[in-house]
Amino acid sequence: MEKPRSRHTAGKHPLIIDRPDLQTWPQRAVSKTLTTLFWLIWLGLWLPLATLLGWAMFGWQFKVHMFDLGGLERFVDLLAVYAAVIAAMSGSLMAWARYNYLRFRGKDRRRSVGSVPLHALAARAGQSTETVQDWHAMRIMVAHHDANGHIVRVADKTAADRETHHLPPHQAVAAAALSA
Repeated sequence: MEKPRSRHTAGKHPLIIDRPDLQTWPQRAVSKTLTTLFWLIWLGLWLPLATLLGWAMFGWQFKVHMFDLGGLERFVDLLAVYAAVIAAMSGSLMAWARYNYLRFRGKDRRRSVGSVPLHALAARAGQSTETVQDWHAMRIMVAHHDANGHIVRVADKTAADRETHHLPPHQAVAAAALSA
């Protein structure tokens, strides 16, 4: 009977798995990336068992602290303190609400703020009423101010966009730079 031959032919042509130095750089990068990915997946498969152990440890610690060390009595005492604090806070808020209800019942103090007249707005801006009406007609308005906050100039952004849209590209850039 013939002697079985080994499938490993390390002498003549070594397998690439035995000689990673024979791999190209991209092959090594893919190999290391896939190895890391599958190790992470394998570790992720252990998460349910780790969670179960954590819950079991918590249950054991709960038993020791609550029953063996007498923590249950202190916990019940602490619940009574918490209930008293919650009752005091709730009572104070309900008393405040009742006080405000009695103080303001029947009085409707909520009123809408009236519109500012056009002449008052123009006087505040230091402009004529016609100019402020023109501003109201603009869809997008850009107001430029001086150092003191006074309006120096107002530009209609939609009109500037319409004007520059129909200009050749080199003139549109120049017009946009002038309007800014």
